[in-house]
Amino acid sequence: MVRYRQFFAGAVCVWALGCSGQPGAVEKAAASKKAVSEDIGDPPPQEEPPLEESPTEEKATETPTAGREPAAKVAEPQELELKDSRVTFTVPGEWKRVKPDTNIIEAEFELSSAEGDEYPGRLTLMSSGGSAEETLARRTGEFKFEPGEGPSKETLEVGGIESTLVDFRGEWKGPSFRPIEPRPGYRMLLVIVPFSERSAFYAKLTGPRATIAAHEADFREFLKSARLNR
Repeated sequence: MVRYRQFFAGAVCVWALGCSGQPGAVEKAAASKKAVSEDIGDPPPQEEPPLEESPTEEKATETPTAGREPAAKVAEPQELELKDSRVTFTVPGEWKRVKPDTNIIEAEFELSSAEGDEYPGRLTLMSSGGSAEETLARRTGEFKFEPGEGPSKETLEVGGIESTLVDFRGEWKGPSFRPIEPRPGYRMLLVIVPFSERSAFYAKLTGPRATIAAHEADFREFLKSARLNR
């Protein structure tokens, strides 16, 4: 009984001390935490930063696909009407029209040179009076032929008219009224379309042999497209 009374007295004493109005350990800890949180200040803003663009997407947009070249635009064929000669042709889009050297030439085109050739092809179109034999003789005089070589001829139809194509191969010296430094390995395709005994239409393609060979098929198609407005 004496021990029980001593325990009860101790409990009452502890309770009395806890209610003395002085802050206990719990109160001190709570007060201390509140003071620390007040010194921190306002929390930083919590806005999300903007998302950066993906480097992979930028590269795909700005850099073309490796190993793939842009598709080249193919030039369309053009219609050519020669009012003086009254002939119409369809001209390949790759042929470049240039200013003729003389007024007698009605139209002139430059045809791209083949790889390794120094000069491009030159196509002139014109009508002229006089006999075709005289013109043929002048063109023959522009060439120096290798032994056993000479101009060859073939017959073809141009605009419904039986015409002659003369093929010259050799060293080209240029026309007699304007000679040039001789150019070996040259070729000329001369087409004569007779309008009458004293007038004819001439299509003359001149250039290095490889260049003329590269354009010969297109030249023949060009001749087939002829329409005479007579």
